[in-house]
Amino acid sequence: MTKQRPPKLLDLIAVTSSPDDTEVAQGDVGTVVELLPPDGLEVEFLNRDGRTRCVATLNVDDVLVLNRERTKIA
Repeated sequence: MTKQRPPKLLDLIAVTSSPDDTEVAQGDVGTVVELLPPDGLEVEFLNRDGRTRCVATLNVDDVLVLNRERTKIA
């Protein structure tokens, strides 16, 4: 299995491990809105109406990047 790339600003991520002190659960999908060196991320989560449900600080080890790199085929 290849190692995933680190999250970038505005990437979609899925939570793989949720810290106890946040309002997010494993499987929640959010958008990276800030990169916090060395390994932190501010991630915004929306409700069904498209309004901010919460913003959580997560570690890069607790998320999976969902964006795919475009691959040139020809």
